Amino acid sequence: MCGIFGYVGPRNPAKMCLQGLKRLEYRGYDSAGLAGILEGKILACKEIGKIHALESALERQQESLELAIAHTRWATHGEPSKENAHPHFDETHSVAVVHNGIIENHSALRERLRSKGKIFYSGTDTEVIAQLVADCYEGDLLKAVQQTLSYLKGFWGIALIHKNHPNQIIAAAKENPIAVGFNPLTFEAFVSSDANAFDDPHLDVFFLENGEVAIITPTEVSVLDKNSNVVTKITQRLQIDASAISKNGYPHFMLKEIFEQPETVHQTFHNKLDFSSGTAVFNELTFSAKELKEIDKVVILACGTSWHAGEIIAALFEDKGRLSARAEIASEFRYKNPFISPKTLIIAISQSGETLDTIAAVREVKAKGAKVLGICNVRNSTLTREADCTLFLQAGREVSVCSTKAFTSQLTLLSLFVLYMARLRQMGLEEGRAFLTEIERLPSMITQVLHLHEPLQKLAKKYASYQQMYFLGRHYMYATSLEAALKLKEISYINAQAYPAGEMKHGPIALVDPSLAVIGLCGNMHTLEKMLSNLTEIRARSAPVLAFAPAGCTEIEEVATDVVYLPLVPDFLASIPYSVAGQLFAYYVALERGTDIDQPRNLAKSVTVE
Repeated sequence: MCGIFGYVGPRNPAKMCLQGLKRLEYRGYDSAGLAGILEGKILACKEIGKIHALESALERQQESLELAIAHTRWATHGEPSKENAHPHFDETHSVAVVHNGIIENHSALRERLRSKGKIFYSGTDTEVIAQLVADCYEGDLLKAVQQTLSYLKGFWGIALIHKNHPNQIIAAAKENPIAVGFNPLTFEAFVSSDANAFDDPHLDVFFLENGEVAIITPTEVSVLDKNSNVVTKITQRLQIDASAISKNGYPHFMLKEIFEQPETVHQTFHNKLDFSSGTAVFNELTFSAKELKEIDKVVILACGTSWHAGEIIAALFEDKGRLSARAEIASEFRYKNPFISPKTLIIAISQSGETLDTIAAVREVKAKGAKVLGICNVRNSTLTREADCTLFLQAGREVSVCSTKAFTSQLTLLSLFVLYMARLRQMGLEEGRAFLTEIERLPSMITQVLHLHEPLQKLAKKYASYQQMYFLGRHYMYATSLEAALKLKEISYINAQAYPAGEMKHGPIALVDPSLAVIGLCGNMHTLEKMLSNLTEIRARSAPVLAFAPAGCTEIEEVATDVVYLPLVPDFLASIPYSVAGQLFAYYVALERGTDIDQPRNLAKSVTVE
C-alpha cells in the first residue's frame, strides 16, 4: 500500500504534492506527511489520519518550499502515529525519505547503525534508509543512495531528498512501481508510485525498472542501472483520467458506485456482443484464435474480491467452456511449484493493476513460459505492463475501498471471454446467441435489484446487531457468498463467514444458535432443492435465516425468517445480481452501525505489500 508523490519545479511544491496525495489516498490513510527544502534546511509536516489533516496543518505553516516529497501511509512496521508517519529522516535531519514496500533486513541494519551511535526515532523499517544514506554521504548523494541500496533486502519504491541538494529528488525502485513524469518546456518534474496521480497529459512519463535509480531535477532527469550505467528510457504520453472525484449527491462513494452498476456493466460489454457469430469481440485481444484454441488449462490469479470473481469464472470455464480451470490466491500460488505448460493460459485479475502478490505471481509464471492475460480497471498500471495482453473493465474510477462495480464488471468481461473460448471449441451458434442475450439483460436485472434498496435497508436494521453471520451458497453461489461475506466484514466489522451450504453439517453447524444470523443465497436453480434442505437444517437450530431467492420460489417462505426476491437469472450469471444485493445489504448494515464506509479501518484500496 502507501502512496508516494514528489515535485520539483516552479509551482508550489507543497500544493502539488497534496494534490497528488489526494489521488493516491486509495493506497492508505493511516497517516500522511510532507517534507521539503527551504534555505538549506529540511522542513516537514506529518499528521495522523487522512490527508485533509495534513492539508490543514500545512495551511498554518505557509512556507514556500523549493521542492517536496510526500506520502500517505498504510502501516506495515509501527503503529499509525506522527513518529511512524513518512517522511523519515536521519538523526541530523539532512535526509528525508518516503518509501513503499518492506525492508526485510531492517532489524540487522538498525543494530549495525546503533552500534555506530545512531539514534532512531520511529518503529519503521523506512527510517533505516534515511540513516544509511546519511551514514554513506560524503558529498555525492547519488553514490550514497546506491551504496545504501546495496545493503537493503526486500522491495521498495523510494523518493528522497537531501538538504545540500535543493533542486534534486532521487528515486529508486525494486518490485514496487515508481513513475517519473517531466515537462522540459515548463521545467518541472514529478515522481509517484502511480502514474495516474499525474493529472497533466503533457508529461513525458517513464517507469523505473528493478535496480534503477533516477536523479530528478527541473531541467533534467537521468536514470542509472544498478551498475551505474546510464539507461535511456522510452517515454510516453499517458491517457490519464483527470476527471473530478464527486459523490454526485450520494452520501458515500460506495453507494454511488453500487448504483452505477447498470451503466458500468453495460459499458463493459458495449461493442463486444456479436450476435451474428454468437460470440464476443475483444479489440484489445492480441492472442490469436489459433493460440487460444490450443489452450488446455486456465489458471486464474487474484486476491480478495478479484479472487472471488476468479472462483466464479473458473466454474464457468468448466461449465460452459469445457476447459480445466482453477482460481488461485496469488499470495499462496507464488510460493507453489505449479505445473505450467505453453498450453496454460494465466488470467491475472486486479482492479488497480498494482496488487503486489498478483504481479509477483505473474512474473513467476511468465518465467515458466505461460501466456498471461490481464484483467484490469486502471490503465498505466504495473499489471498492464507485465501481462502479454490486457482487457480493461471500463468501470470508471472506483473510489470506495470496498469494491463493487469493478467486481461485477470483472464477472461480465470474463463471462464474455469464457463465451469466446467456448465458441472456439464446442459451443454451438444458438447457445452462444442465448448467452449474449442473457448478458444484454444484465443492466435491467441489476436495476431491478437496486429498486429493492428500501426493503434491504429495513432488513439491514433488523440484522445489524448480530456479531456473527454465516453466508451460505452452492456452486456459483458459494463463491458469491464469499464475496458477500467479505463486503460485510470490510465495512461493518461483523465476523461474517461463507461456507458451501452442504458443508455446514460437516462441522460449522456446531456454531449455529439464535445468536448467529444466516444469509442464504439461493440463486442456483440447479441446486435449489438441496439449498432449501440445508437452510431447513439451520432453522431447526433456531438461527434466523435471511434468504435471497429467485422470484417465484415461494417455498422458501416455509424455511426462511425473511426473504428478498431477486429477478430470475440463469445460474451462470446469477452471481452478478446476487452480489449487488449483497453489496446493498452490507452498505446498509454498515450505515446502521456507523462505520467509515468508504475508508474502513485497516484497509487500503490497493495492496502493494506482501
